[in-house]
Amino acid sequence: MLVSAAHTSLLHHFPLKNGHLYFIVGGTLTETFIYFVKLKQGIEGRFVIYNALSGEIRFSSTVRTDPNVSSIPIIEIVSQDLMSKGLVETVNRLKEEETNV
Repeated sequence: MLVSAAHTSLLHHFPLKNGHLYFIVGGTLTETFIYFVKLKQGIEGRFVIYNALSGEIRFSSTVRTDPNVSSIPIIEIVSQDLMSKGLVETVNRLKEEETNV
């Protein structure tokens, strides 16, 4: 899972008019990358639970501390300026299976 390998493990949630945008922010010293997925329905829970040993992904309302498990918080974004308004509108128009922005 990409977010588990990131330097800071946070999954951001930004509600859209037509769905939910989940993204992580990464990059280098000079560039910023946004990896995202648009879903019709939101994820239930406040944490992504990733088992590095089995590759299993679950969602939970609480932090888990089991061995080989990472609890990745889902951060609710109320307002943002990382993505332009035009980009957010383009993503909002995408169908769930489209990813060519």
